[in-house]
Amino acid sequence: MEVINLFIKMLRNRYVLAGVPAIIINSKKEILLGKRHKNLLYYPSIWGLPGGVIDYNESAENAVKRELKEELGITVKIIKTGKPSMIFPSKEYPLQVLEIPFYCKIIKNKPKAKDETSEIKWFKPKEIKNIKLAYSHKRILKQEGLI
Repeated sequence: MEVINLFIKMLRNRYVLAGVPAIIINSKKEILLGKRHKNLLYYPSIWGLPGGVIDYNESAENAVKRELKEELGITVKIIKTGKPSMIFPSKEYPLQVLEIPFYCKIIKNKPKAKDETSEIKWFKPKEIKNIKLAYSHKRILKQEGLI
């Protein structure tokens, strides 16, 4: 645990991580969200856009494709990039993260909850307005004019 706290302190004070949330919209104009597992350190049991963090020596585009394969078992095509959003350290989340949202279209497989995701669901935009989302995902959806 001491090593984890040291790592978090180092990240909090010196570095910015880069995240890649995916915005996936179906033909009914619903947005795909995943519920994070209850045993995760940050935002347990909270809904959010699928995605994750860019690995070292990985492009943002490859990261979002990899994360969606890991979390939902799907292959996607990137449609466009949304407006980046910054998460600043807080009591709820101690790291600073630049989130670069990607609009994606599913081209292979049906999404299923895997990895860190316990449940997935398509939400109507008006439903999303009334639920808490992880990270800055609600702000991203507002900035993009989706909710």
